Amino acid sequence: MTVIVDHQQRQIQILTKAFALFAEEGYAGVTYQKVADRCGLSRTAIYKYFQNKEEMFLYAIKLATNNLTTLIENTLRHHEGMALEKLVRVLRVTVRLLADNRIFLTVILDYIITQRQHGKDVRRQVRRHTFGMRHLIAKLLREAAAAGELRLCQIEMATHHLFGMLESFILNLTVTNIMDEKDYLEMIDGYIEQLKG
Repeated sequence: MTVIVDHQQRQIQILTKAFALFAEEGYAGVTYQKVADRCGLSRTAIYKYFQNKEEMFLYAIKLATNNLTTLIENTLRHHEGMALEKLVRVLRVTVRLLADNRIFLTVILDYIITQRQHGKDVRRQVRRHTFGMRHLIAKLLREAAAAGELRLCQIEMATHHLFGMLESFILNLTVTNIMDEKDYLEMIDGYIEQLKG
């Protein structure tokens, strides 16, 4: 009897299990054998889907980014309202998702540091994974300004500030742990209130 394998589904299953493994053991601690063991597959089977550990890790990041994108799209699609309200919802969903994935964010930071120590420039990779969020923040700010929901402001500067708050929250989650999720949400709300003037 021939078993038909859904390769796309299998790849997602491997990534999901690898994602958890990276979160548990860090980038350096994960080997192909550990991923294979976690998935109940041979190393050869894993190689059919991913050429190396770095490719697997980058796909895991892409999977996490796609999950965030889907969550944000659902948030925007299912909530009518003013652009500023949508922006606040998007930022709240993002902060919640970041808080829920603290361990994986730490692994990503570890990966970036490791890559930089080996002389690799990761700025392009980071920009590629963050471009969509920056673009969405700017788009919603422009819509809010056009609708008169906030005072005239420099959209680019406001985008940098709001995105910087998300970056600061990631640093807080992965390194300092000084402020909690509630503190960041209050900081974002306060900044939005200032933009309203």
